[in-house]
Amino acid sequence: MPTRRPPLLPAEQVLVDIRPHWTFLTGPLVAALATIALGVTLDVAIPHTSVAVHWVEGAVVAVPCAWLAIRFVRWRRSWLMLTSYRIVDQWGAAGGNQIDIPLDSIDRVSVDQSVMHRIVGSGAIDVVVWDHGMLHRIEDARKPAVLARIITRRLGPPPAHDDHGWA
Repeated sequence: MPTRRPPLLPAEQVLVDIRPHWTFLTGPLVAALATIALGVTLDVAIPHTSVAVHWVEGAVVAVPCAWLAIRFVRWRRSWLMLTSYRIVDQWGAAGGNQIDIPLDSIDRVSVDQSVMHRIVGSGAIDVVVWDHGMLHRIEDARKPAVLARIITRRLGPPPAHDDHGWA
């Protein structure tokens, strides 16, 4: 299921085009593996159970597996593209959401990483946009410190605006 990339502007170049980090899938994957292991253990430990018990067991195992499947579709349909003019963040399973942030409207970029995220190379990037007071958070970014550095290097000078009424 291919995702639609936005058309590039004249002379615009793609600098980075990535999916979320694989840690996006770890929660549902661990839950699915644990419930499958529990289901198999119960089938082996209690071999002669009723059909109703097997249906309940199947439903309990199906829930985290469905969560994993939905999360995988979201992972496949999500991406971050940094071009020479803007950041395009697309996410969502069914309809999908997309935000375009022009690089010249960005105030600052910061990285949020726990120790575990730092070890595996993932984290979040906060992008603050000038004049809108908007904060856009990019979750599960791959190598967020490197990506933030690339974005920061592409930022232009801050816009000239009059905060205090001075000329």
